[in-house]
Amino acid sequence: MTAAIEQSAIERRERTAAAGLANNLGVSDLLLLRIAIGGATRADLQRDVAPLLAPRVSGTEFRRAAEFGLSTLSTSQLITEAKGRLSATAKGLNAAEALLAPARVFPETWAEVKTALVLASLGASDTPGTRKAIQRAEGLAALVLQHHFGKPTSRVLSPADLRAQLAIIALERAFGNKIKTGLGKGSGLPAKAGRLLAGQLFKQPREIASDGKLVIGLACEITGCREASLPALELALLRALMLPRDESAPQPTSPARAEVQRRPVRTSTPKPANDRTPLSEKQPSLFDVVSPPDMPEFCQAVVDAARPVAEGWPGNRKAFISLVWKAIRNARPDWGLSEIAFKGMLAEAHRSGQLELATADLKDGRDLRSLEDSKILYKNTVWHFVRVQD
Repeated sequence: MTAAIEQSAIERRERTAAAGLANNLGVSDLLLLRIAIGGATRADLQRDVAPLLAPRVSGTEFRRAAEFGLSTLSTSQLITEAKGRLSATAKGLNAAEALLAPARVFPETWAEVKTALVLASLGASDTPGTRKAIQRAEGLAALVLQHHFGKPTSRVLSPADLRAQLAIIALERAFGNKIKTGLGKGSGLPAKAGRLLAGQLFKQPREIASDGKLVIGLACEITGCREASLPALELALLRALMLPRDESAPQPTSPARAEVQRRPVRTSTPKPANDRTPLSEKQPSLFDVVSPPDMPEFCQAVVDAARPVAEGWPGNRKAFISLVWKAIRNARPDWGLSEIAFKGMLAEAHRSGQLELATADLKDGRDLRSLEDSKILYKNTVWHFVRVQD
C-alpha cells in the first residue's frame, strides 16, 4: 500500500511537470512546495495553502486533507517532521523543483512560488522583464488575455498594443477570419474605435473608457475574478490550477448527511416468458446511489466488520485494517469509498476518539503482506489494526 501511494504521488508530479503545469495541482503538491521553502509548521500551511483551495474546500476539510497529504509525503520520504516543524528531504526538494520545472531557479519565498505557478500556468517566459510586468494588474491581465486568445506570451504587451490585437480578434469573429492584419498596426484603428470593437468580446458587450480598464475587465471576466485588483487576479489564476478534490485526500464528511440526488438507471430489456436463464441472476436496482457515510455510521460499520475477523484474547482483540477494508468494500458499495479515503476516515476517527487503532509489533513477522496492506501512517505513527472492544 505504501509503495502504491508513493508511486501514485510521484506519477502525478511527473505528469504535472511534463505538461508545464497544464494539469491541476493537488493538496500534496502544494504542501510540498510550501514546505520546500525553508520548512513550515502546520499553522504556516493553513495560512498560506488553504486560501488557494477556498471556497471549494473549507478550513476543516483542508486540515483533514492536509494531514493525509502530509502522511503521504512522509511515507514517500519527501518530508520529515521534528518538533512540530516540517522539512523537505533531498528527494522532496527534487520533487518540488520538478513541479516548477519552467522556473529559472527554485524560489526562495512563497510569493515567488506563486509567481512561478502563475507564469507556468500561462505558458509565459520566466524572465526579469515578465516578472516586473506582472507586478501590475494591467501587466498580469494582459498576459491572461494573450494566453487566452492564443497570442505569444514571450513578452507582455502594453494595453494599447493588446487593445489593437483584441479589436482584430473581434473583427475576425464577426467577419469569418477574413480581416487583413494591417488593421493591427497603430494607425489601423483609432483608440476609441478599437476599444469599442474589443468591448464586443465581453459576454455582455460594453464600451470601456481606457485601454487599461478594458484589459483588466476582460481578464477578470475570463478568470472569474470579481475584484479588479492584482492580488485578486493572481488568486483567481492560482485557484484555477487546483484540483477540486485531491486524489490522495480522504473524502470529506459532514456532520449531517446531505440529501442524495437519486438518478434512475435504464432497466434491461424484459425477457420472454420462455427464457431459460436462472432466476437467481442479479436484477438491476431502481437507483444507483453513492452516499458517503457520516462519521458515526462509518465507525459503527467498521466495528461490525472488524469483530468477525479480530484476533486475540478478550479485552485485546484486533483486526487487520486490510481485512476490515475488504469487508466494508463488499458490504457498502453504496458509500463509494476508495481505499485511500477509507484509511483517511479511519485516521480521523482515531484522532477524534471515536475508534481506536493499534500498531503491530514489528518483530512479529507472521503476516507481512497483511501488515503492509494495513499500514496507515499518521503523525509519525504507523497503525495496522482496528481494536475491538468486547
